Amino acid sequence: MNKKNDLAKRIGEKIKTIRVQNNLTQKKLSQVAGLSPAMLSRMENGQTIPSISTLQQISDALKVDIGYFFQQEDPKDYIITLPGERRRVISRSGPRRLVAYELELLAEGMKNPFMEPAIVSYVGREQEIEPRVHDGQEFMYLLEGNVKLTLGTKEFVLNPGTAAYWNGNIPHKGVSLGNKTARAIHVHLIPGRWTGTFRYEDMPRRAE
Repeated sequence: MNKKNDLAKRIGEKIKTIRVQNNLTQKKLSQVAGLSPAMLSRMENGQTIPSISTLQQISDALKVDIGYFFQQEDPKDYIITLPGERRRVISRSGPRRLVAYELELLAEGMKNPFMEPAIVSYVGREQEIEPRVHDGQEFMYLLEGNVKLTLGTKEFVLNPGTAAYWNGNIPHKGVSLGNKTARAIHVHLIPGRWTGTFRYEDMPRRAE
């Protein structure tokens, strides 16, 4: 397929996608955009490329920017991850650099990310974990186990289903209570910046 045909196909598919999302028939969109149904059908099927003026009429009718029709979809504009395929890493703390947290990265590879979601397992012992600070904000939702969450000078005992949200410049840490390792979803957010607040390294390979 040559570039012209590829462009015609891409524009046509996008016109159809937005039209369907707006619950518009070809006849209705044709009326609103001032086109014939036959012409619109040829565009959606990639058989013809609309002129700029015609595409602007369609853009106005669908309430989208005309530039949208020329954008090529980048696979890194979205990320789908599956259990068992996500990278697992560790984060260390304290002067002895012992493992404090194990993380399962939920959306690694997203282009220009502003959030870092991960499932965090609290594996470190309290006396070995130092409070941390970072830019932005952090959210957590406890999945299982119990956690003692320290935020500045205050301590909170969290049970499954509890959520917490704080500014990253507050010294904070979390530790499991009891014999069961607690697990929580954590999301780091830095508005207007790329992320990079989780400091981690690859999990060591276990001996066979």
